[in-house]
Amino acid sequence: MLKVCVPATSANLGPGFDCVGIALDLYNELYFYKEKESDVPSGATLLPKESLAHRGMELVAEAVGQKVPDLNIAIKTVVPRSRGLGSSATLAVAGLVAANVILEANLKEEEIISLASRIEGHPDNAAPALIGGLVISVTSAQGIKYIKVKPQNPLRVIVAVPDFKLATAAARKVLPVVVPHQDAVFNTGRFGLLMTSFLTGDYQLLKLAMEDRLHQPYRLPLVPGLKEVISAAVSRGALGSCLSGAGPSVLAFCDQQVEGISKVMADTWKEYGVSARTYLLEIAEEGTRYAFPLLSNKVLPTDF
Repeated sequence: MLKVCVPATSANLGPGFDCVGIALDLYNELYFYKEKESDVPSGATLLPKESLAHRGMELVAEAVGQKVPDLNIAIKTVVPRSRGLGSSATLAVAGLVAANVILEANLKEEEIISLASRIEGHPDNAAPALIGGLVISVTSAQGIKYIKVKPQNPLRVIVAVPDFKLATAAARKVLPVVVPHQDAVFNTGRFGLLMTSFLTGDYQLLKLAMEDRLHQPYRLPLVPGLKEVISAAVSRGALGSCLSGAGPSVLAFCDQQVEGISKVMADTWKEYGVSARTYLLEIAEEGTRYAFPLLSNKVLPTDF
C-alpha cells in the first residue's frame, strides 16, 4: 500500500488570477493498493475508476510507455470539496506522484507539474500542491515555469468555508472574455505589490495588494455576502482578504487577533443566511509526501 498526502491550496490571492497559489496545512490522504492485498483503509472512501487520481496515473503511464497499474484508490477527505481549496488538485497530484513512485518513472518535479496542469487547466493549484509554499507559475512556449517564494515574515491563514459548493466551471462561466485596459493595469500593480509584500515581509499594504478586478467582481453574485465577509475580516484586523480560488471560501492573512477575525467572518456570513466553518492554518512548506505505511517511512524526495 502506498499512502500519498497532498495539501489544500488557495489560488489567485486576489490579483494573481491563474498564476499564484499557496499550499495550506490541511491534507487529503490517498491510498493506492491492490484489492487482494488490503481492505479499504479505515475512514477512507473508494474512488471511482474515472477519478482525477486515476487520470493522473494514466498520464504518467502514457508518458513512460507503461501500463496503468490495476489498483484501488481510496481517500480520506479532509479538504472541503468544491470550495476553492484545490480539492481536485489533491486527487490529480496524488495520482501522478503515486504512479511516478510505483512505475519508477523518475519524472522530474517540473514534468509532474506540467502533467497536473493538463488535468487542472493551469498550474496555480497544481504547483503548490506538489511542492508546497507560495508558488508563482506561468505557461510559456517552453512549458510551465514557476518559482517558490517564502514570505519573509510569518503569516497565519484563516479560511472561512461556507456550507454550499461552487463548481469551478460555474465560477469561470461568469468571467468576461475581454476586460477593460484599466482593470488589467489595476491588477498588474496590485500583483506587483502583493509579491513585494511577501518578499520584504512588509504587510502594511497587503490589504490594498489583494484587491482584484479580473475575477472577484464577476463572482460576487455567486457568493452571498462575499464582499461583506472580506470587509469584516480586514476591519477586525486581517492584513488582507480575498476569495479563495474560484470560491466560495474566503481567505484572510493575519498575524494576530485570529480568533476575533475567524468569528467575525463566520458571524458576517450568518447575516446572509450562510453557515460557515473556519480553519486556522499555516502555509505548508512541504507539499506532497508519501509513505509505505506497512513497510517503511519513505518520504518524497524534493527532486523526485
